Amino acid sequence: MAQNVIINGVTYSAVPEVDIPKSGGGTAKFYDTASADLTGADLLTGKTAFGASGSVSGSMANNGSTSGTISTKAGTVTIPAGYTTGGTVSISSTEQSKIIASNIKSGVTLLGVAGSLALPSISQDSSTKILTIS
Repeated sequence: MAQNVIINGVTYSAVPEVDIPKSGGGTAKFYDTASADLTGADLLTGKTAFGASGSVSGSMANNGSTSGTISTKAGTVTIPAGYTTGGTVSISSTEQSKIIASNIKSGVTLLGVAGSLALPSISQDSSTKILTIS
């Protein structure tokens, strides 16, 4: 949000930034931070920024790369709160090797693999009570 600034009696409207030359060269920059809503949780631990109320020190954990393996039907991988550079979550290779067409009932698709296993048909004669498997 820009501010009105008065310099030597002249009003400048909607100024978002003021640059002042430094005696040793270069420029000191001043920004309007009145509407900044930065908190420590928004900034990595060890970093500092300036918000509406002044200096803000970071408190967000830097977890680096996060990865995990799912090895059960109800398996989950917990991603810790904070910053992560990315990562990979996958089904374990042991479980992947079990997901083949011949292990999945025909007519069922599991994780993109269409089943081909034909189950036997079982019937019972109502008068003789004999089971027939075909």
